[in-house]
Amino acid sequence: MEQPMDPRASPGVAEPERHAGWNELFFDLVVVAGAGQLAHLLHDGPHPADLALYGVLYLAFWTVWAGFAVYGDIAASATRLRTLLIAMLGMAVMAASVHAVLTHHAVTFVVAYVALRWQAGRVWRRGSVVVDWPLAQFGAGALPWLVSLFVPAPWRYWLWALGIAVDIVTLLVSTRDRTLRRAAERAAGRRGDRPPPGPPHSAAPAPPRVSESRIDTAHMGERLGLYVIIVLGEGVIQIIDAASERDDWDLPLAATGFGAFGLLAGICALSLLYGTNGIPHLRKDALAPRLAMLLHAVTTGFLVALATALGSAVTHHDDVLPKGQHWLLCGAMAGYFAAGLVAALPLARRADRVWVLGWGLPCVAVAVALAPLGVRLPAWATIGILVALVCWQILYDPGPAATSRSGRRRGGRIRRTVRVG
Repeated sequence: MEQPMDPRASPGVAEPERHAGWNELFFDLVVVAGAGQLAHLLHDGPHPADLALYGVLYLAFWTVWAGFAVYGDIAASATRLRTLLIAMLGMAVMAASVHAVLTHHAVTFVVAYVALRWQAGRVWRRGSVVVDWPLAQFGAGALPWLVSLFVPAPWRYWLWALGIAVDIVTLLVSTRDRTLRRAAERAAGRRGDRPPPGPPHSAAPAPPRVSESRIDTAHMGERLGLYVIIVLGEGVIQIIDAASERDDWDLPLAATGFGAFGLLAGICALSLLYGTNGIPHLRKDALAPRLAMLLHAVTTGFLVALATALGSAVTHHDDVLPKGQHWLLCGAMAGYFAAGLVAALPLARRADRVWVLGWGLPCVAVAVALAPLGVRLPAWATIGILVALVCWQILYDPGPAATSRSGRRRGGRIRRTVRVG
């Protein structure tokens, strides 16, 4: 009888709780540098072209991080430190290239990105299929980036966007069965299987065997949550840097600074205590891992943009925000709220959808309306309104026990009462 390769696979042995290792935490340090450099793209303006470039580069950076995070999650104690260090160095090169990616360092960024995508697929032995992360097997999204090396601007930027779109579509449409079937077909093609000679009823060659690898959702959830904390840390850095440049610390500066810090603290609670994987209101195991990770990428992308806007708000604490930064602040919060609504609404029962809309829709609507209507408000007032929206979601939410921990409903339904205290 074949014995399980891992003692955790034995039904009589409880699976031990696993946490992020020191090598994974060290690897995540590159996210600090990457978030900081990407945030600089939004300091001037930002114009629609800046937002589009930021979105493409951020998703490229996040995709590389996610590929190696999945590798460390599945490989566990067998993770090769050399592989993580190579990935960390490559991502550092990508981060350093962001500042001049439109001029001198476009080729450097693309080469580093394509090389890391290739390496992220190469770490898996042949025949091993990561069903929860299809990009480990299908790296077609890196091909437009490679072609862009031979295409002048601005067409190369459209190829970058095409590559990201291919990756997103792959994550959306790939299922477990489809991924395994395609992997088996690719393996058969490499082996060169052909129908045997002889009568039509002769036996066909046995299909190639592929091993299935799955993500440890609890461990990966911790990694995604730590990523959110790192991104929120970038917001704290932006606030401190902006305040340190002011010689006169007055009441409006204190109101703006404390409000910005309170906004980040509220987002931290909403994402980690009232959500899963750093996504607000997402119940445990409610989404397939690949979809939860894609939603995580979108959510954290909005949070990095928010960090930039908060730094600008502290800089202009005694005046109205520049129009571009005001729209960025409101738009980032609207996107964050919308991500929570997307996480909760499609998975809610029909009877609970009114409850979900009760906390989600007003926050999205107010944040969107605040962009054009609040352009004359001082920075501290705009932040105060956004803090109130976050507090509304926290007070309205049934609590961590009903959402992030187990998703179980008390008495068969989620409580709709507002929590006080």
